[in-house]
Amino acid sequence: MVSKSKRIVALILTAMMASSALAGCASGSTTTTSSAPSTNSSAPATESKSDEGSKAGGDNSTDASKVEAANLDSDEVMARIKDKIAEEAAATGGTVQMTLWCSSDDKSFEEGLKKEFEEKYADSRYSFRIKMSPIGEDKAGGKILEGPKDGADVFSFADDQLAGLVEAGAIAQVANLFNNNVINENSAKAVEVCTVNGTSYAFPKTSDNGYFMYYDKTVFTEDDVQSFDTMIEKAKAANKAVFFEMGNAWYNAGFFFTAGCTIKYENGVQTANFTEGDMGLNAVKAMCHIAENIGAGFEGDPGSAGANAFIAQGFKDGKLAAAVTGTWNGPAIKEAIGADNVGAAKLPTVLVAGEQKQLESFGGYKLIGVNAYSAYPITAQALAYYLGKAESQVKRYNVRGLIPTATAALEEEAIKNDPARMAIAAQEPFSHAQGQCVAGKFWGAGVGGYGGDILNAKGKMDDAKIREDLAKIEAKMK
Repeated sequence: MVSKSKRIVALILTAMMASSALAGCASGSTTTTSSAPSTNSSAPATESKSDEGSKAGGDNSTDASKVEAANLDSDEVMARIKDKIAEEAAATGGTVQMTLWCSSDDKSFEEGLKKEFEEKYADSRYSFRIKMSPIGEDKAGGKILEGPKDGADVFSFADDQLAGLVEAGAIAQVANLFNNNVINENSAKAVEVCTVNGTSYAFPKTSDNGYFMYYDKTVFTEDDVQSFDTMIEKAKAANKAVFFEMGNAWYNAGFFFTAGCTIKYENGVQTANFTEGDMGLNAVKAMCHIAENIGAGFEGDPGSAGANAFIAQGFKDGKLAAAVTGTWNGPAIKEAIGADNVGAAKLPTVLVAGEQKQLESFGGYKLIGVNAYSAYPITAQALAYYLGKAESQVKRYNVRGLIPTATAALEEEAIKNDPARMAIAAQEPFSHAQGQCVAGKFWGAGVGGYGGDILNAKGKMDDAKIREDLAKIEAKMK
């Protein structure tokens, strides 16, 4: 009978032997636009570099009961990974020349993880030259689709971009050597989000790609933050304001969900029933009701500085008492008003068609992908895994306040009791998957711009005009 350790070594040997042909395999071409993946795009050839690397080691399963995690830090596994890095580096003069994309806010932190990776896998046979570029998670997928062969080897992106990347053949399957560990180390939901048609294509990074309410506990009580109207009233009395970025489709879509609208992306077709009955009209009128309070307890336009800078400065100056945002702004808010004064809660209720209803939202994950056209497929996979492993997720939380997906990390006492994490959990039943929206269709249809129109009109909009405007937005999605 074969022992567990021998089975693992056999798995690694199979993975490395199967991937030895990677450097010489040809890739296909991909033709896409920056707004949406083309359904006519040709993916890399079946026997391409990334495909072989993904298949190495057996079935790319996402069922934790069917996979066996390897000890990636064992001498045997480390030696074989270094052998593959050396083999890949040899094709470019002994230097691994990769590009890593991450958000500008994360760049300093990710630089530290990159250096740790380089030290861990250092070897006399090769050197690393990994360039970092500040391409945010919201833009990375679209940037890759503009020209996959010119894109980063490793990149962070929001989960709603995964389907388009897979459709275009621009993202590599996760190699089973790493996939088995990802499945065993992360929550089932995080693993599910990283898969398309049962195949893993990404590494989980954070579980907090959604929004909730951060608030100043010296201004609001836990009861106050249950209602948007109450919050505006209390903020106005304190000569402060509540911030909600109404001119951003990611945020204002929550009003449409709350009013009963559905947003779907199926078989390459984007739809939204904003003109069905009064649902879309009621959503816009709910936004109008709030926008009437601009400058009097409510702020909705961050200006040219952008929402993150506006929120940080607003709390620092004492002009904001609450903001609908995410964990990425937690550290700045804590610094501005003191950690003891920071509260976090699910979104409040809003007035829709005469009734107070729970404000809904988008919620999701941030992932790490490997370019299907990378000249260093195994090296890139090793880096992606390192950036997303449990230890790195804990460090990311400690420095950036971002909530992990790894089950071990989520059991850390500080993370388990984090108010932001609890707020995300409370909002989750009212959140919707971002994968139902695609670039150039929902995001490019003018939903965000229409929220800006509502702000400019200070909520004074005619019902007939609203219906006409919504019909135009729906038409742009098709």
